[in-house]
Amino acid sequence: MSESSKSTEQERILALEARVNSLERQLKRQKSARKNAESFLETYSQDAYLANQALRKALNDSKKRERELLYLNRTASKLTQAKSAKSLIISALESAVEFSGAYCGKAFSVKNGKLCLGGDDRVLVDGQGWVTSHALSELMLKETPLELRESYSHWCVSVVTRPDTNQEARLLHFMHEMSEGQYTWLVLLTKDDHLEEETLYVLDTTKHYLNITSRYQNKKSELSIRQNELSRIKKDRDFLEERLVSADKMAMLGQLAAGIAHEINNPIGYVRSNTVVAKDIFNEYQRALDEIGGLCIVAGGEVEEKFLQLEKRFALRESASEITEMFDESQEGIERIIDIVKALRSFSYPSGGKYSEISAIEAMNTAIKLTNNLHKYRNNVVFDAPAEDVYFNGNSGQIQQVLVNLLTNAIHATPQDKKIELRIEKSEYNLFLIIDDEGEGMSQEVQNKIFTPFFTTKPVGEGTGLGMSISMTIIEEHNGKIDIVSDEGKGTKVTVVLPFI
Repeated sequence: MSESSKSTEQERILALEARVNSLERQLKRQKSARKNAESFLETYSQDAYLANQALRKALNDSKKRERELLYLNRTASKLTQAKSAKSLIISALESAVEFSGAYCGKAFSVKNGKLCLGGDDRVLVDGQGWVTSHALSELMLKETPLELRESYSHWCVSVVTRPDTNQEARLLHFMHEMSEGQYTWLVLLTKDDHLEEETLYVLDTTKHYLNITSRYQNKKSELSIRQNELSRIKKDRDFLEERLVSADKMAMLGQLAAGIAHEINNPIGYVRSNTVVAKDIFNEYQRALDEIGGLCIVAGGEVEEKFLQLEKRFALRESASEITEMFDESQEGIERIIDIVKALRSFSYPSGGKYSEISAIEAMNTAIKLTNNLHKYRNNVVFDAPAEDVYFNGNSGQIQQVLVNLLTNAIHATPQDKKIELRIEKSEYNLFLIIDDEGEGMSQEVQNKIFTPFFTTKPVGEGTGLGMSISMTIIEEHNGKIDIVSDEGKGTKVTVVLPFI
């Protein structure tokens, strides 16, 4: 071989070594970029989940404030329409039992030192009306200080043991002077030992209403006192309305999170575009390297041997395969971020109350993505999407809220490694969105109360008891319904029935 040929081959080898070194540096950069991308994705996923939780909590708080205001208005209306002292007392008791969710209640009146109301064995049970129970009536009579003659400033709370369950509960009571010589007590017995301080605070307004109305009925001449009490009630209502506005502001945090998600779209677009271009450039480099290798093999001899040594030394083929896999994983991660951002924006904006055409498949997929952090290491969530999509009219944000709530409930009720199956079915007129889990199931008693506001089977502090009632309200506004079939120890099947296009 001539000197010029050797010189040329040497130059090729040097150029090849330079290219290999360049590829090695690029590989290091790609590994670093992948690590940063994974870290960013993990942080963003956590932030998105926290923002979603904050939005749901703010919505629940807002609904709770609305319920409190409705209670205040309804109580004021019922009490002012009462025609006698007894009907006034019973109306106040009914409102207090219904709002507080107490197990039962009873009223006592003492006039001129004698018990004139509440001497029987009947108690007002929530959801059942007046029921005869000697044990409960005797407990309330025994624990109520009927000898007192000074009105309480607030409801008094004492710890008792319910005779029907032998479990600890709370007894709430207050006394009010109806007229000269007549004193009335309202008594509530809770279902268990749980009592929210805020509920107790709102119940205080019952005392205000009762006080105002009794004075109005028995002392019409005391107009100035009545106006002062009405002013106090208005202040209470204004305070609750201010808290409702505050809850709405909290809901705006969810919209802010959605805005941030929108801003993420642009840099993610750059990253996706650059990743695609970088992959194409790497593929071209790889093809060039393959051609160089082919030329070295054709040249044979020392050139071929040197090339094979370099290829083995730097693991060129393995590195190329790994880099290609890195590109694919990066692309997949970027697409996941884009899908999460899209799902979060869809969930955060309720479309201004307007109805639009909704894809059933997209709605199900979005619910799965929004709850991914809850089930990805816990349950096997399977969505059996139909070959042909089904469309229906509705508010996409509200429908998404319902599906996320139902899927979240299924995740919490389903043990680890058990399956949760999502399906879409249809009949001639209706669409069926089905969430079928292999969870713990529900008793008939729980099923009867599942849509009752503030009813929850979750531990204290982990659930508001409003999710299912809100979901039912939303679906009914869409002219649909929610069917639940559950078997204790085997699982629960929840079907959202909606009219489709």
